[in-house]
Amino acid sequence: MNSIAQRLREIRTAKGLSLRDVQIASAGKIPAVVLGSYERADRALSVGRAIQIAEFYGLPLTYLLSEPASIKEYGESIVIDLRRLRLLAGDQSSISDEGIHVRTVTTYIAGIINKRNDWNGEVLTVRADDVEFLATALGGTRKSLIEILRRNKMLIQLDR
Repeated sequence: MNSIAQRLREIRTAKGLSLRDVQIASAGKIPAVVLGSYERADRALSVGRAIQIAEFYGLPLTYLLSEPASIKEYGESIVIDLRRLRLLAGDQSSISDEGIHVRTVTTYIAGIINKRNDWNGEVLTVRADDVEFLATALGGTRKSLIEILRRNKMLIQLDR
């Protein structure tokens, strides 16, 4: 239960919402005092309420109810700014090579998020193996992928 409580709080705070904000945005269907008690693990979360909260946040129910995937670091990883990625994904007007690369990166990152059940983040650490695979899918090298990410302001940092 603690992992569910922790995940509930992480999702809410990652979205920049207070308990009261959730109550207002849900038209009172998710009262602040009730959500707070779920987040502290003071109250058991029913399946019906879990469905309601998952729908409110736009998450799959499995994200709330399953153990989070562990992240193992292998070699060099990169950290992607998901806010910037979402912004670029919304602008589908570019048919240039760069635009096609950005769409490919967006699709691949969406797959990683889905696989990890990591729906609440603003950033995503992409493991070294995934970086290499994505670079190959784009027909380039790790270095060329890093340059695409930098040019499009999606790269936050390189982990070494």
